[in-house]
Amino acid sequence: MDFEFRFDIVWNNFPLLLEGIETTIVLSLLTMVLGTIIGLFVAIIRLRVRRIFAVPLIIYVEVFRGTPGLIQIVWIYYCLPIVTGLQLDALTSLVIAMALNVGAYLSEVFRAGIQAVDKGHIEAATALGYRPAQITRRVVVPQAAYRMIPAIGNVFVSAIKLSSLCSVLGMAELMYQGQIIIANFFRPIEVFTVVAMIYLLMAYTTSLFMMYLEWKLAWIKREDMTLWQRFKHISHASFSLKPQGDV
Repeated sequence: MDFEFRFDIVWNNFPLLLEGIETTIVLSLLTMVLGTIIGLFVAIIRLRVRRIFAVPLIIYVEVFRGTPGLIQIVWIYYCLPIVTGLQLDALTSLVIAMALNVGAYLSEVFRAGIQAVDKGHIEAATALGYRPAQITRRVVVPQAAYRMIPAIGNVFVSAIKLSSLCSVLGMAELMYQGQIIIANFFRPIEVFTVVAMIYLLMAYTTSLFMMYLEWKLAWIKREDMTLWQRFKHISHASFSLKPQGDV
């Protein structure tokens, strides 16, 4: 085998990748925040109104869950200004497209998590004289949030990977910057390997953070641990089939 790996080319052009990482993080964070707001709004409305009035939201969820993310991004980036006459910059268009995609998935996560709360607990709180707002805050939210964290983490990781599709439209995120290096030096194996490792690092960091939240909200008592001990426990849990609350 005569092929010689040249990772020095990637290292020498790493500042270009750093610019892409920054853009990817901005895209992902904006998508997560806006997608969470959209998903929570859609879930609450679907649970509160009659089914006939929720039909537009059901159509939105099914369309964005049933069509490829690339088509959604391209359509909103190119077609939305034509249809509405509203001119948006590239970042805004792409964030809207990805947030609508993520919001559709999160709405189902939120809806399922809320519906999974035992009705007996709600009835018991009502019998004790709790008001609806108190029941939501003290009974529904704590139980639903803990159950939803793993699924929310999966959607957030998908949002990071979804941002790579923005390279098709010229957004200078991580994948796009990697393609620039490839075009200049013709070393796709090394560049795509490093880019994949960076995506993996960002996704795994997000997963660890969500596992930390799940670990923190688990309904068990724990001994006081140092930060390093907590990290080891949470990292071990990522390769275990046990629930995070048993760590």
